[in-house]
Amino acid sequence: MIAKYKHLVIMQVLFIVSFCILASATEAKSDSSIPKNKIVALVYDDSGSMWEQSGNIPIDNWKYANYALQSFVALLEKQDQLRVVSMSTPTVPEPIELDERIRQHEIDQIQAWTGKKSTPLESVHTAINELKKAADSNKNSEFWLIVLTDGIFNELNHLEQKLTTAQIEENKNALFTSLRELKEKMDQNGASFQSTLIPIESYLSTEELDIMADFKRQWTESSAGNVLVSNGEQDIIQRINEVAALMTNRDPSEQEKFDLHPVWNGNQLVLESPFPLRRITLIEQSAEENALFKEFYMNNQRIEQGMEGPYKVITPNDPANLQPPIQGTFTHFKNVNGDGVIERGTYKIVFDKPLSDEQQKSIQILAEPAIDFRVDFKKHNGGGKLTNDPAVFFAGSKMRLEATLLKSESNDKEIDLRDIDVKSLFEVEADIGGVKFPLNYDAKVNKFIGDFTLPQKQEIPVNVKVNIKGFYQKVKESSLQVNPARKLSLVANTDTWRTPLDELNEAAPFVITPMVNGDEMSSEELKKVFKQLKIETPSNIKIEKEQKGNQIHIYPKSLSPIFRTSTGDVPLHVTLPGQYPNEIAEETFTLTIEDISLLKKYGKDAVKALLWLALLVYIVGIIIKPRFDKNRISIEYKQSRKRSRLRDARGMTENFHTNWVKRWLVPYLAEKKTIGDLTFKADRKKDRVLLVKESQDPNLIVRHEKLEGRSKKADIPIYHNDEIQIERSNYHSVYIIKSH
Repeated sequence: MIAKYKHLVIMQVLFIVSFCILASATEAKSDSSIPKNKIVALVYDDSGSMWEQSGNIPIDNWKYANYALQSFVALLEKQDQLRVVSMSTPTVPEPIELDERIRQHEIDQIQAWTGKKSTPLESVHTAINELKKAADSNKNSEFWLIVLTDGIFNELNHLEQKLTTAQIEENKNALFTSLRELKEKMDQNGASFQSTLIPIESYLSTEELDIMADFKRQWTESSAGNVLVSNGEQDIIQRINEVAALMTNRDPSEQEKFDLHPVWNGNQLVLESPFPLRRITLIEQSAEENALFKEFYMNNQRIEQGMEGPYKVITPNDPANLQPPIQGTFTHFKNVNGDGVIERGTYKIVFDKPLSDEQQKSIQILAEPAIDFRVDFKKHNGGGKLTNDPAVFFAGSKMRLEATLLKSESNDKEIDLRDIDVKSLFEVEADIGGVKFPLNYDAKVNKFIGDFTLPQKQEIPVNVKVNIKGFYQKVKESSLQVNPARKLSLVANTDTWRTPLDELNEAAPFVITPMVNGDEMSSEELKKVFKQLKIETPSNIKIEKEQKGNQIHIYPKSLSPIFRTSTGDVPLHVTLPGQYPNEIAEETFTLTIEDISLLKKYGKDAVKALLWLALLVYIVGIIIKPRFDKNRISIEYKQSRKRSRLRDARGMTENFHTNWVKRWLVPYLAEKKTIGDLTFKADRKKDRVLLVKESQDPNLIVRHEKLEGRSKKADIPIYHNDEIQIERSNYHSVYIIKSH
């Protein structure tokens, strides 16, 4: 019979598992500490509609709810607190003792619960008030409000009660105001709080569904809670399983659950986990005799008193016999030493004897993660540097978000993920002001990181979700305060600044003090932004700038020549960007430069101009001055007292070497050279020389012709092999120019 309904059994187990293990809230504050215990107020619907539907047709909703409550008790930890408010006794919060010595007795008592009364709204008020009272004295606890019902509350149902619309609205307002106040109180205390409504709607009429829809909407709005609708009976288990996934920080949509790699070896079950655990629970559903546990080992170390249970649960006796009974056992394994965390590694559970194949298949393994994470915000400072100083978090800043996986209850001890296949196991996502982006694992820092830009808002909601597929899921809710942009300004240290034009270069500087929100900017901050300082002016003036301490010294300088410099009022537009986004100081200042006399203004520069002009003329004269090409031109000449012997006379050669000073320092004047009775002058063309007219006479023979009347008229060009003959009474000479 058990095998026939095994799918139902497994679903029931999953419901129990998930529903009970309140490891940590789905939504948590940014504080990384893990609550030490869970405080749960559960509204339990044991009304008549859980037993039968219209027409007195029996149903199993009451039985599954009862079994779920037993399992819930079996899975809680001894430090937790549970108050159950049955709708049959709506003003009585029934405490369920979780001490392991009497817990089985409490479970057995729940099996005997029967109640077929109505659905009073007062039961929810009682549960809310219980949590309000508990919140005052349990600052580091995790609070849960769970309401399981299959109908409309009496005080809200105008179909069966003689209630006016005003009365119904008053009742709703009272409930949801109280629920809203509970949520606000938890937020003020920094406590983790979650509310879950599980309405069973399978037998509601159309009008009742409309009433329930309004109730669900207001439930969500007032407490930011979850609503998981069930269609009754087996579907109740499925919905509770989803609640359980949220409570145990698991992804309810995951089809493939996290595997602890169970290996059976005789009477031993060996498990492995790459993550630390808070507790391992074995849930056995078997028609055979339950297995007995002997020992628990963590990384080859035997944990004394590391087992708790087994706790036995069974569906209550069903008068209608609609479905066969479901039964099971819950056994917990934990580390009672140190911080109570089961360190990651290999675990061994030893049974009193080897288990049959059927027994092995009937055992479900639940691993409760001992995991938390810390969220940090840092600002990029440039050069790869980061700062976590919130005083510099301004709109437009380039930011980094870091999520660091921690071992719970460990004072921020990080979990090293470097030897884990992070990519296939993890999904980490951030939602900042409605903008979602993934966080990628960086093995260098062992963190999940993502970059973003701070938007233009004063406070930004931040949600960070860490999901280890099929094993762990948690969302941390926090906010990021964005500092308003600082107001930068520039203040001149003097109201007026004036100086004569001729004293401008030696004048005292114009001093400006940058201000931040009305206070002087520090010299350190000014140093960081000084390179970005801009000084603009439409006037003709040179500007030099210098930082001295926390002040800006501006030195106006004249142009050269000085008369090009503007005089009168000279505007300076000064712009200084801040070191943070959206910060800039702009101001226009006016300097006065007094004009001077024309003599002072132009005299010195006029003299300079004349000197420069003279120098230019001189340099041009030096450049264009005709010079002999002494390496190319020479002259051969012979002299004799008798003309008949002139051809036989010994010839002499002379180059056109001249005085260095005259050749290079005397401008414009062509270089001259006197050889014998003739004087030659350099020509601009290097293949010839000029016979100066002063050396000419009518009897001079040039190129075999006497000059006669042409003499002393102009310089005569002499080319290569041209002869010049001089005939006198006492000697004769001949000159021949050679141009190579």
